[in-house]
Amino acid sequence: MNSLKHQDDEYHAHGTPMSTSHINGEGLWASWTRNFISPELALLDLFDNAIDATLHPQFNGKIEVHRDPPLNSRGRADGICLKNNCFRAIPELSTVLTVFGSEKRCDQIGENGVGVKQACAALSDLSIIITMNEGNKFSVGFLFKELQTSDGCLIPSFTLKSDNVVEEITQIAKENTQFNSSMKHYGGGDFHSGLERLLAHLEDLSNQEEDRAFLVVLHRIIHRGHGGGVKAIMESLSKLLPKTYLHIPDNFEVIIDSKKLSFKYWEQRLTEIHKFTLKIDPNHSFTMAQDWHYPNHGHFVCLFLGFDPFRAKVENDNKASLLIYSRKSGRLVKEIEDARGQLGLSSGGTDFAQGLTVILDDLHGNLPLTPTKQDIAFGQEACGKIHEKNLMSWMGAFSHLYYQHFLEMYGTKAELKAEVFSHEVELNKLRSPISLESGNFSSFEELTFKVSRQDKIRCMNRKKAKWVSRSDTLVKFRKPAPALPVKSTPTLRAPVAKKRKAMKSVIQAPKRSRLMHDVMMEAPREDANGEIRIKEEASVESNDFKLKLREMQLQSVQKKFFDSNKKLKEQSKENEVLINQLEEARNVRKGSHSNTKEVDLLKAELVTARDSMQALRGQLTQTQEELRITQDKVGYEKKQWFEKSQRTVREMEIRTNSLRGENESLSFRLQNLEVEKENLNAQLELQKSQLTDNPDQSLTIRKLQEEKQNAFETIHNLRQMLDARVGLNNQDQQEELQMQLSALQSKCNEQQRDLEKMQSDNSKLREYSRNLQQTYESLKSISGM
Repeated sequence: MNSLKHQDDEYHAHGTPMSTSHINGEGLWASWTRNFISPELALLDLFDNAIDATLHPQFNGKIEVHRDPPLNSRGRADGICLKNNCFRAIPELSTVLTVFGSEKRCDQIGENGVGVKQACAALSDLSIIITMNEGNKFSVGFLFKELQTSDGCLIPSFTLKSDNVVEEITQIAKENTQFNSSMKHYGGGDFHSGLERLLAHLEDLSNQEEDRAFLVVLHRIIHRGHGGGVKAIMESLSKLLPKTYLHIPDNFEVIIDSKKLSFKYWEQRLTEIHKFTLKIDPNHSFTMAQDWHYPNHGHFVCLFLGFDPFRAKVENDNKASLLIYSRKSGRLVKEIEDARGQLGLSSGGTDFAQGLTVILDDLHGNLPLTPTKQDIAFGQEACGKIHEKNLMSWMGAFSHLYYQHFLEMYGTKAELKAEVFSHEVELNKLRSPISLESGNFSSFEELTFKVSRQDKIRCMNRKKAKWVSRSDTLVKFRKPAPALPVKSTPTLRAPVAKKRKAMKSVIQAPKRSRLMHDVMMEAPREDANGEIRIKEEASVESNDFKLKLREMQLQSVQKKFFDSNKKLKEQSKENEVLINQLEEARNVRKGSHSNTKEVDLLKAELVTARDSMQALRGQLTQTQEELRITQDKVGYEKKQWFEKSQRTVREMEIRTNSLRGENESLSFRLQNLEVEKENLNAQLELQKSQLTDNPDQSLTIRKLQEEKQNAFETIHNLRQMLDARVGLNNQDQQEELQMQLSALQSKCNEQQRDLEKMQSDNSKLREYSRNLQQTYESLKSISGM
């Protein structure tokens, strides 16, 4: 601690500020290096701060990332420089480098006071921060790992005040060992080499057009698994940035390794973009709140839906994905590759796949973020679980509506997938699409929602809702071609003897009556007790209806069986007659061959009869099997219905006993209130009688008032007499009159005090009476309930 205090005093003695914290510097630095899983994510944290400083509607922001020039021309660049201009004046560098200190607003992405520090520590052991304000006023700070000790976190910074920058920096290096060691490390062990590299950065800032600039120099990037070095990191960053930021305007320039980036990632990737505006209640669950469909208190978010043909053709990467963006820059904070479970959608097979993409835009920054902006921190809120459930349920409702609309349009998922694939070339040709923030995209209107039994929000009038197709949705699906009728080609078949069809006794199931369950789904929600009773009644009535329907089906099968059996017996009798006729014909044939034609005809009829009998027997066997299956089903359902009815009766008995106990408790409470009402009524009557039947007090008040009036009259007369005797020389008479006047005056004052006291007591008594009257009225209203 003494060494840290000595360093601090040394810097202040030379007018060079130093950001010092008494936190364990070694441990803090180690924790910073573990906050990011890749160098790209750490660089994105630096981009967040750069965008916060430059993003403004009336300002042409510019961010440039290039390689830090090596010590010599033959060397290999191993560092990265990130430079941006600034809309406002840059604060003192000592303030910027303060640990856990930030003055940013909720709509800005870097809001935790550790962004620059932890990102630089994760990327390099030595980082140099340079700021330039108007008038070429430079400040330089160092984030150097070797300066951190267990006694504190040391981040030195200073402001250049003289025009001779070289002499000033050299003088500071002679007097401050921390600055000297940082410059030597940047120069590869040589202070002058480090000074030349620093002066090159200062000259580059002073030659630019902007008056304010912020530069971060990352010396010797820590690759952390990147085999390609700085070049590979910058190429990966070029691909990652357009997807990471949603609302970068056209006048904002981002250059990575001399290549300008375009921030129209999703506009050039999604087909059939639809936009919806949702109002989310962060405190009250949609399953309980009365205003769940449009809450009175909540925040707005934008939801974008579309199909991604580039992702749809990847077999294991075409499920419904969710991307959540936040703050005015539209920073990507969470991505879920398969979000069907979180959104409450069916996750089996290829449902809600085909490259379905769900994008949430939290433009006003109402969602709490983690310090590294890699997730949503709902745990920071008192009702975080409710907030998350409401948000996911509403997104799932619109995703379900959107997907089902196009699935019904094309009939099958295969046809829908083929339509998504067909627009890949069209998207590649887009050059200047409308941005998501300003575009007026297609949508649905006149929607009505409900809460299902599984506590999911679903659209009730999906087929009748108004689908509005707008012009800003540039890539749209083609209307499916109408299905052509299939013409059947005639085929030549040998004539077949017609078989008699068995009569089918069909009993049409009666039209289902309107059950209590249907009314419950449409009626507004009631209290918990009422809802339980409605569900019980609906369950019992629904089971009765099912049981009656099964019994009717059983009767139909039994009738069918009896009819078939009857027809079989009749056919058997006809066959016996035909057999007898055939036997007679054979006997006749033995005697004579003249009836040969009649015998052949009888043989044909016998064969037909045998075939009919065989068919009837098959139908009878099938009918018997159907009868057995139906009897088994009816028996099983009767058993299930009986057990369920028993459970329902037991639950209703338990509920009845509970309600009976609550009624007894309320009756006992009502009796107590009646007794209390009678007591208060008696006190009220007593107070009324004291007010009306106490003549002594009223007489005393009137008497005091009369005495007061008499005293005033006597004083007035004495004063007149005194004035009349002013000219008299009799001193004794004047003194006597004066004494009488004083005595009367004191007596009058005493009577006045007594009168005021009695009036005060009287007002208190009336106030108490009014309170009793109000209590009586409230008890009367309670007993009336």
